[in-house]
Amino acid sequence: MARSKGLLKEKHLKDGCKGCRAQDKKCAWVKRDCVLLRKHQIAFCFECPNFPCENLKKFDERHIREDQLSPIENLLRIKEVGARQWLAEQAEAWKCPQCGGNLCVIDRECYDCGYPCP
Repeated sequence: MARSKGLLKEKHLKDGCKGCRAQDKKCAWVKRDCVLLRKHQIAFCFECPNFPCENLKKFDERHIREDQLSPIENLLRIKEVGARQWLAEQAEAWKCPQCGGNLCVIDRECYDCGYPCP
């Protein structure tokens, strides 16, 4: 989100995360080390018989610690309701109550109006 708003420098981010799918094999956290994801044999980690793998658990722990978000919980919700429904839920959950823009889940603020997310 910081990239799309031209805020990488202001937020002191080198490049920002483009998401595992966008980065393909270059994702430093999960996809790079997963043969099934790299070879497109699965679309989501929860399709793997080893879900959640140790690599994903480490990734999850870091995001819980730093961002109060769990990628594993997100994946379980996607498995339950499907990607489209999950995306709709996230759009609503992270909608700025002040201006209707998108709240940044990492910085916990709206990049459009500066509203701080509680």
